[in-house]
Amino acid sequence: MQPGSQRVDSLDASKWGMVGTMETVEPPVTPNPNETSASQAVAAKPSLKERFKALMVDYGRLAIWVYFAIFFACWIGFSVAIRLGFQVEGAGGTSGTIVGGYLATKLTQPVRILGTLGLTPPLERVLRVIPKVHRFLTGRTPS
Repeated sequence: MQPGSQRVDSLDASKWGMVGTMETVEPPVTPNPNETSASQAVAAKPSLKERFKALMVDYGRLAIWVYFAIFFACWIGFSVAIRLGFQVEGAGGTSGTIVGGYLATKLTQPVRILGTLGLTPPLERVLRVIPKVHRFLTGRTPS
């Protein structure tokens, strides 16, 4: 028997006249220089901080408005929830309502940054329809 071949002795193979040797065929594999490996693709993904900086360069004042709108909405929401009787365990639960709301808001900072990254570009496209609001929030006229 030749290297790279194997003997087929099953009943189904003999039934169809396929008894004998079959060569194993493997397609040639040549790496494509345009393709990136998985490790290179993962390494190329920018960090959250780098993406936020790029967002600030692209959208500037609008990104700041969106970030602080989310920040104050969270702070007010947590403060109201604490005031209405939501029990917070730990140091935040024994603090005042405003401080407890602020601490809870700080815990959500990564989620708020992701929200800013996700909401700012579509919001900018929507605001182009209202030129006065767009100019106020971004500091430039819509293009």
